[in-house]
Amino acid sequence: MTTPQRTLLGLALVALPLLACGREPARQEKAVEPPVVRGVTIGTVSESALDEVVEVTGTVRSRTVTTLSSKIVGRILALHASEGSAVKAGQILIELDDQDIAAQTRRAEAGLREAEAAMDEVDRAVAASAAAQTAAEAQRDLAASTLARYQRLLDRKSVAPQEYDQVAAQQKAAVAAVERAIAEGQAVQARRAQVQARMESARAEIAGTQVMRGYAKITAPFDGVVTVKHTDVGGLAAPGVPILTLEDNRRYWLEIAVPDSQVRGLTLRQSLQVSVEAAAFSGAASIGEILPAADAATRTTLVRLDLPAKRGVRAGLFGRAAIPVGRRQAIQVTRQAVVERGQLQGVYVVGQDGIARFRLIRTGATRKDGVEVLSGLASGEQIVLAGVERVSDGVRIQR
Repeated sequence: MTTPQRTLLGLALVALPLLACGREPARQEKAVEPPVVRGVTIGTVSESALDEVVEVTGTVRSRTVTTLSSKIVGRILALHASEGSAVKAGQILIELDDQDIAAQTRRAEAGLREAEAAMDEVDRAVAASAAAQTAAEAQRDLAASTLARYQRLLDRKSVAPQEYDQVAAQQKAAVAAVERAIAEGQAVQARRAQVQARMESARAEIAGTQVMRGYAKITAPFDGVVTVKHTDVGGLAAPGVPILTLEDNRRYWLEIAVPDSQVRGLTLRQSLQVSVEAAAFSGAASIGEILPAADAATRTTLVRLDLPAKRGVRAGLFGRAAIPVGRRQAIQVTRQAVVERGQLQGVYVVGQDGIARFRLIRTGATRKDGVEVLSGLASGEQIVLAGVERVSDGVRIQR
């Protein structure tokens, strides 16, 4: 190949790529349209006045708790309840050994029978004494009449002075007999009073031992549940020694320690939002008690909130209460609008072009009516409120 031919071939090879680059493509790629989602709810974000609250923790307590103990000393023969047992008012829970008390009752009953027998004898003596006094008084009256008659005869000198003196002596003897009969009657009455006192003492002792025997059976003072069993069968019961702890499982309250700076705004029967997570309870509870004295160590005041009847609520559970401290403007969205991705939270913001874009937000307190948004949203923006499960980043929302 000659030199000119080589030159022409090289120019052709160089020009070929240039011509290829300068050619128009045969046809242009069509733009991809985003998918369309219908049937979702869109709303405009706006600020609203929210109650600013402070959360205070507390513990659930039964409103009525009692520890059962014995009023007498004795061995425990039977325990008819254990931890967790539901009991009714008046149900016998504890039985104690009452043999010593039964022996005291028998002694008192024997003393009463003895006093009653003595009373029968005294009553007969009283009747005899009364009869003797009546006879002595009759003799005294007769002697007095006889003496008066002899006095008239003596005045007329119809009887000898010796006869008159004899009648006068008989009259004095009759008077003395009446006085003795009266004294004997008084002595018998005194003896009767003593026997009567013995009988009353024996009856009182019997009544006392019967009361003591009643203490040998300890009953439930109210409907509730046994929470603690402090001893067992065979143990020695004594006054002040706990045996069972019983609580009313129908009425509970949440005890919270409120700081001094926040307790001033609370009043009786005021309603607060509370939650007891272990019992799956969240709702309103009214203030039942505000203790008048504050704790000097913690600078808090104990407040008791009456909890409504709810299955699962029991003493010792952890609870929270929200105390209102003011109002402020904030953005709040519904819980359904918030999308959780791991530890992150966000919402779908719908732009003017109808495209939904996922945006991360920072949330605050969760309330009954929604979730507070601290950052990530501005007033006036539109977000997906319902149907977020069908929305993804970049879809077009068909209104």
